[in-house]
Amino acid sequence: MGVVGSVLMTRQPEFQSLWSLDAAEWGWVLFAVGFGGVMSFPINRWFLARIGSRAMIGRFGIAGGLLMALIPWLPGLHGLLAGMFLQGMVYNGVSVAVNQQAAEWELRQKTRMMGRLHATFYVGSMLSAFVSGALAASGLPLWMHMTAVGVLAAILHVWVGRRLPAETPGAENPSSTPIPAGAWQGLAVLAGCHGIVESGIMGWSAIYLHQGLQASESVAGMALAVFAGTMAVGRFLTDAVVTRFGPVVVIGAGSLLCGLGLALAVIGATTGTMFAGLAACGLGLAAVAPVFFSAAGRLGGQTLALIASFNAIGGLIGPPVLGQVAKMWSLATVFGVLAVMCVVMAWNARVLRERVAEGPPLPASAPTTST
Repeated sequence: MGVVGSVLMTRQPEFQSLWSLDAAEWGWVLFAVGFGGVMSFPINRWFLARIGSRAMIGRFGIAGGLLMALIPWLPGLHGLLAGMFLQGMVYNGVSVAVNQQAAEWELRQKTRMMGRLHATFYVGSMLSAFVSGALAASGLPLWMHMTAVGVLAAILHVWVGRRLPAETPGAENPSSTPIPAGAWQGLAVLAGCHGIVESGIMGWSAIYLHQGLQASESVAGMALAVFAGTMAVGRFLTDAVVTRFGPVVVIGAGSLLCGLGLALAVIGATTGTMFAGLAACGLGLAAVAPVFFSAAGRLGGQTLALIASFNAIGGLIGPPVLGQVAKMWSLATVFGVLAVMCVVMAWNARVLRERVAEGPPLPASAPTTST
């Protein structure tokens, strides 16, 4: 999934040239992807309940690969928007299915692996960005690039899906477990805040460095590398740290660390303090998504699909809302708002008490070993 997503970002100039898009129209293209992810909740619920997460990975992977290959041929802006909307829906479904598989694996094995799973997404994104940039520089046509990625992605999803453990049918399928009353609201707040904070840091760090601190464009561009790099490192460490100290302590302390990093970036008002702050943000946020996805998955696939939608909503509404904050006040105020959201996450970490974080055991008839 990380590989597929980074192709869109690294080949942005070709997209804008091929469809003659201005900056505003490109913004709508990105919005369409996020909106598709938000609107996928009822579809994900339906497929999880009827075919389970294992089958979803293969079938949605094929659909996503075909869409990837078709997108360069879509006519006009409206065709591109429709294709990107569907792409957002499909790969949100893949994400939900993969996270549900991971949550069930954690329950069966009685150990954690969600952090390492999410770390591989970042690694895939960074490697794909490097390869995609090299292919773009070589002059490879966009349609050839996207077709190759789409075909390989479809084959890989089918291959992986067939090697995952099968699920039990009907009511015994963990993916079809109904959403438990009173157990999801706190996770939804945590997921929504995380979506806003992560998208805000990704969307505004380079701009603040360039416009607010007068850093060069090349230096400003390194901001996301610092944030993403420390995030990836933190996620590889997440499973061991959460196992040692527990989800409440790790998410509470990590959220506060991220908030302090944002405050340092603004109060210090230098390139050095900005980079140090972003490193703190990456390490602080690293465990948040793996933990709330793990907690939601342990409550059942229906709950995980719902929480994924709240996370997508946060990522979708964050950029335009923060844009208005920057317009009405300042870029520094944007980071102040994000710091407040981090405090909300730290306070809300209490929902990850053992009752929610561990969730109900898998049914006795569920598979106990991987295949």
